[in-house]
Amino acid sequence: MGLAAGSSTLMGTALSTAMTGQAFAAPTQELDPKASRRISLVNAHTWEKLNVVYFTHGIYIDENIQQLNHLMRDRRANASIDMDTALFDQLLRVQMALGTDEPVHILSGYRTPETNAKLRRRSPGVAKFSLHMEGRAADIYIPGVPVDTLHKAARDMQAGGVGLYSNSNFVHMDTGSPRHWGS
Repeated sequence: MGLAAGSSTLMGTALSTAMTGQAFAAPTQELDPKASRRISLVNAHTWEKLNVVYFTHGIYIDENIQQLNHLMRDRRANASIDMDTALFDQLLRVQMALGTDEPVHILSGYRTPETNAKLRRRSPGVAKFSLHMEGRAADIYIPGVPVDTLHKAARDMQAGGVGLYSNSNFVHMDTGSPRHWGS
């Protein structure tokens, strides 16, 4: 993962690890509206990998956004949707806050209503009106980053919903109103 004490990211955020092994994420900053944005994602079910610049010169790059949409598709239905580009920005910001170049692993991005209903029958934790169905949510983990550290970094952004699912080792992030839950 390449984390070192006092290491900083492009936006001046940092993750420092004390000798005790306790980690803390520095406050995140907004993304530069003119800087290029590169994100590295892995679909944790299909193992598709994507490392692309999706934003440059103040605009989102349609072709690369489409590639991101495909990677985050509902694999059960092989269906995709135009994902909320703010979600890609949130995923990038959390990587930056953690000071990691490790790709974000996507467990669940877009879900069709049918897939969401199926998952809901199996787990009471799946929301009936999940933002996954609108392309506004992702369930993620980053290899080498403890899930509670990822959760704290995402919460500190105050950019949307953040859920901790420590028993399943993932964090939910969405572009809805700022809120948090989980254990």
